[in-house]
Amino acid sequence: MKNLNSDPLAHRLRAAARTIDLLALAAGALFALTLGVTAHQDRELDFARPGPALCAVVTTGLSLFLLAGLAGIRRLGAHRLWLASAWTATILLSATALTWIATVVDTSHSLIRGTPVTTMRDTDAYLTRHAPASSRQVHIPTGVFIQALRFTGAYDVEVSGYIWQRYADSVPAGIERGIVLPEADDSYQPHKVYDIHRDGEHVIGWYFNVKLRQAFDYHTYPLDEQDVWLRMWHPDFENRAQLVPDLAAYPPWRGPAAYGLDANFVSGNWAVKNTSFSYDTPRYSVNFGQGRQYRHETHPELYFNMHMAREFASPLFGRIIPLAFIAVLVFASLFVTTKNTQRFPLAGFDGLTVVEFAAATLLVLTVDHNTARQETGSHGITYIDYVYFCLYFMIIAVVWNSLLLSRGPHLALIQWRDNLAPKLLYWPVLAFLLCSITALTFLL
Repeated sequence: MKNLNSDPLAHRLRAAARTIDLLALAAGALFALTLGVTAHQDRELDFARPGPALCAVVTTGLSLFLLAGLAGIRRLGAHRLWLASAWTATILLSATALTWIATVVDTSHSLIRGTPVTTMRDTDAYLTRHAPASSRQVHIPTGVFIQALRFTGAYDVEVSGYIWQRYADSVPAGIERGIVLPEADDSYQPHKVYDIHRDGEHVIGWYFNVKLRQAFDYHTYPLDEQDVWLRMWHPDFENRAQLVPDLAAYPPWRGPAAYGLDANFVSGNWAVKNTSFSYDTPRYSVNFGQGRQYRHETHPELYFNMHMAREFASPLFGRIIPLAFIAVLVFASLFVTTKNTQRFPLAGFDGLTVVEFAAATLLVLTVDHNTARQETGSHGITYIDYVYFCLYFMIIAVVWNSLLLSRGPHLALIQWRDNLAPKLLYWPVLAFLLCSITALTFLL
C-alpha cells in the first residue's frame, strides 16, 4: 500500500491536518470557556455535583486526547486514516453522551417557582418580608396530595389529587372555607370529601381533577425538565386569610424530596425529581375592585411544585436512534458514486442518484422534525432542532460532494483516492457539530 508521505497530495493533507489542529484548539477553547462560565455562574465549581464534574472531565479529556490524536494524523499512513477518523468521532460522541448522562442524573438544580419553603421558620420569614403590612392575616395551613399527572399538550397538564385545609376554631366565621386554583380551566369543581372537627379545629378536604395551562421551557428537549405547579389562592379577597403550607402533614424536607405523591403516582413518560412548597409575590397592575391600596401591596401566593424530568428511554428510542440510522444511511451514500471504472459495475450510481436519495431522506427527516416541533409547541429552537439542522447540513454536504465527484470540476481533494477524504471526514464533522451544540445547550 502506498505510504501517505509518497503521495503527491501529501503536503496538502499535512496543511489540512494543521488546520484541523487549529479547529481542535478552538473546540478546546470553547469547552474551557463554557466551563469557565459555568464556574462563574456557580461562584465555585462544586465537584460533588455530577454535572460540572463530568463536564470538567469531558473538557480535559477532549482537549488533550483530541489534540494529541489529530496532531498524530500527520505521522499516520494512509491505511490507518480510517482508524484515526473513527477514533476522533468516538471521542467527540463520547463527550456528547457524557453530557447527556450528566444532564439526566444531575439533581443539584431546581426549577421551583418562587422561593421554596421547607420549614415554618422559612414560611414566617418570607411572610414577614412580603405580606401586606396593613392587614392582620389569619394563617390557613394547606396541604396537597397528588395522585396522577398527565401532559395533555405542550402547555397543558391534567392533575388530580386532594387538597385539605385546617381552620382553627378561632378563625372568624366570615372567612370563607375553600381553595381557588387560578390557572385551572372550567373543569375545576372541587368535591368536599371530609369535614372533621377535632382538637379545636376543622379539617376540610377536597378531591380535585383539573386541567392547567402553564408555560414550559422546551429548549433542552428531549432532555428537558419542567416544573408543574399548583398555584393556590384563598377565596377571601379582603386579604384576611393567608395560605401557609401544612408542613406538619409531611416528613421533614431535608434536601430534594418527593413528598405529597401517591405511592402509585402515574406521570406517563415523566419522573418526579422532587416536590416543594414555595411562595411567589407577583405585582398586579389591577386592584380586583378592592380599592387603590390593594394594587400597591404585595400578596404572597402559595405554590406546590413538582419538578419533573422526561424519561430518557422515550426520546432515545423515539428520536435519537432513528436519527442515528438516518446518519448511517447518509454516510453509506458516499460509497455509491465512484470514478473508478473497475468499481463502477458494483456501485453504478452517479451524482443525480444521490440527489434523489437525499431528497427522499430529507422528506422523511422533515416530517419527523415537524412531528417533534408539534410535540413541544415551542416558539424557539430546541436542542433536537439543532440535531436535525446538523443532519440537514450533512445531507447537503454529501449531495454537493457527489455532484462535484461525478459532474463538477476536477478538485484534487475530492478526486483523491476515489473520494476518500469526504468519507474520512463525515463522522468527525458530524460528531464535532453534535458535541458543539450539546456544549452550547447544556453547559452555558
